[in-house]
Amino acid sequence: MKRILIPSVICLSIITGCSTTNSVPYKASTSNIITIQQALGKTGKKVSIGNIIAAKGINESPVCRLMGPVNVAPGKTLSQYIKDAFQEELFLADVYSPNAPIKISGTITNLDFSSVSPANWSISMSVKSSNLAAYSVSAKYPFNTSFDAYSACKNVANAFGPAVQTLIKKVVSHPQFTSLAR
Repeated sequence: MKRILIPSVICLSIITGCSTTNSVPYKASTSNIITIQQALGKTGKKVSIGNIIAAKGINESPVCRLMGPVNVAPGKTLSQYIKDAFQEELFLADVYSPNAPIKISGTITNLDFSSVSPANWSISMSVKSSNLAAYSVSAKYPFNTSFDAYSACKNVANAFGPAVQTLIKKVVSHPQFTSLAR
């Protein structure tokens, strides 16, 4: 009986063990960069990024189908990923300066995904600047899913970057975006 039980336990633990899904690195959106340049480029103003934090109750280590956590970038929280992505977009638009007196910060107020059809990321963020201008945006990014957990969760991780691009697009195309830099 021991000969059957021990290999069975080992096989079961391998099959049911947690997996971690990592996404692909963030790629800045040309469309977002152009929108930022059109909004802030002609003003000559530079901005920096303050803190991007998750609101109380937001899970920054979501688990996908009991496979394990969805890691969008090894060693980074979801809010750090969003901050780095936003900073990259501003930098490439040539409106970012680490020492700029105007700091844009944000609070992630919703961060959720569905790995079943219709699969999507849903992200909401309140943004504000040091000059007290503020507004909120929400983005929903649909993506394809899969029946098996590994593929579905890999799709969840891979869709986070484009979902963040969509969120940033909502931030920078908002009518009040230029008021953040005043």
